[in-house]
Amino acid sequence: MTIKDLSLSLGIFLLCGCVTTSKLVNFKTQPLILETKVQIKDLNKDESQNAKIQIVLLTDQAIRMEVTAVFGYPVASILMTPDKIQLALHTSKKYISGPFAARTLYPVFKQNINPKILWNSVHNRSPGSAELECANNEFGKPVSCTGNDGLKVTWVYESAIKRRIEIKNQRFEMIWVFKDQNVMAAAQNETFVLNKPEDYQLIQIK
Repeated sequence: MTIKDLSLSLGIFLLCGCVTTSKLVNFKTQPLILETKVQIKDLNKDESQNAKIQIVLLTDQAIRMEVTAVFGYPVASILMTPDKIQLALHTSKKYISGPFAARTLYPVFKQNINPKILWNSVHNRSPGSAELECANNEFGKPVSCTGNDGLKVTWVYESAIKRRIEIKNQRFEMIWVFKDQNVMAAAQNETFVLNKPEDYQLIQIK
């Protein structure tokens, strides 16, 4: 299952039973489609999981992620805005809404991963903050960050688009590979809407 164009993207929404409504989105820039894959290792349990994450990016406004397992079945739909995250977990039929906090993403990745790191990584910019000290290369792109709890984030660039990001602390290691990027030719407001499907349990994280 891929998000190569709008019709396929909307097909995913219908497949997961999502109820969508129109919402005003200011398309200051053309949305981008990013093809990525991820591996997350639980260092304590010596277990790992692999997935594909296909992303629609509306710069500085919204990120839509479709997470699928290796064999193609849908795992989760994620909508991120600068201060809020919404999740539709398709395997457990749960809909989660919460703030920009690490615990909000736990149901997807089974680890507390700071969404600010993911947000900035998708934007290909440094996630540096008071909690995360980062170094950039001569082009202003991040190459390494360190934070609390032994957190380390590193970037390796193969090209302007292709890059590998490793997020690691004492409990887990996440390897996120960005493989391809294209302009989304026919973006719609509904692309950046993720309402609760009727048969999904609502969970609100505060």
